[in-house]
Amino acid sequence: MADGCEAWFDARQNAAIAELVEFLRIPSISADPHHAADVQHAGVWVCERLRRAGLEHVSLLATGGHPVVYADWLHAEAASTVLIYGHFDVQPAAEDEGWTAPPFAPRLADGRLYARGASDDKGNMLIPILAAEALLGTEGRLPVNVKFLFEGEEEILSPDMPAFVAAERQRLACDFVVSADGWQWSETEGDLRVALRGICSLQVDVTGPARDLHSGSHGGAVENPIHALAAILASLRDTNGHILVPGFYDEVRVLTAEERSQLAAIPFGEESYRASLGVPALAGEAGYTVRERIGARPTIEVNGIWGGHTGAGIRTIIPASAHAMLTCRLVADQDPDCIAALVAQHLEAKAPAGVR
Repeated sequence: MADGCEAWFDARQNAAIAELVEFLRIPSISADPHHAADVQHAGVWVCERLRRAGLEHVSLLATGGHPVVYADWLHAEAASTVLIYGHFDVQPAAEDEGWTAPPFAPRLADGRLYARGASDDKGNMLIPILAAEALLGTEGRLPVNVKFLFEGEEEILSPDMPAFVAAERQRLACDFVVSADGWQWSETEGDLRVALRGICSLQVDVTGPARDLHSGSHGGAVENPIHALAAILASLRDTNGHILVPGFYDEVRVLTAEERSQLAAIPFGEESYRASLGVPALAGEAGYTVRERIGARPTIEVNGIWGGHTGAGIRTIIPASAHAMLTCRLVADQDPDCIAALVAQHLEAKAPAGVR
């Protein structure tokens, strides 16, 4: 079976790359309402590709937002049923954020394909479609029953997926799920993960005076919302990387000695990792290895902060407001709604009297 598929792929390599290039040209940015039609277009493209691969019951299904694509092949009697998940939406791609070429004009260079979505997740989700097509084309069947579920909202935290999955639980019923949204240790080392950290997110808005104030007239009498926000955010963790939100760690499942041993067995060079990120030193929660901190411990991160005057020149103001975006990466047994509520309570408790 493997030999037949390898020959099949060798004969179709260039065609597969051309298909991926076509797929990557679709600017399916789910976070931007102006690209809603492009997300829909990407879903239609996936449907057509699944049909050509020989999959059945191919459907573009509506949600409260961007669509979902479903397909299956269910003729492996007495075999398990695997649901393969992926997403066809992509992150925004402003060309002034470091792109050296237009992000939706794919280009091949030195054996690599560069475009928004090339690895997250259009390149990855196309692979299992091609694999199914190869098996059906060479063997006439698949060794297991397969269902495909590709969504158009992953990059905006899949807001409509919980309700969709609940409503479609019979259609989606399976023995286990494989996510095609992932990565490898290297170009030659595969990576099969059994869990990923979860997430919750918050926006923090700190307001002070009813309008921007002149600092020469009011400085020293009014709390500055940016100063207040900086102090509030600084209260989230100590200098050892330990999160100070009361209750944050209460439900965290502690790593066992066996799990820590298994993580330590994975080849991992801290120095090469540091160098690849371009940072002068690594940081994080004391008492845990880098591999443990990035894979099995929870975090709070400030993703963005803004407020006041940020343009050219000087404006001597006390701004009326300041803002920040936060996300928490969560581990086993932490409930995202509970953690978001605990973080919000902590932020409010740390706000000085002069702001809201």
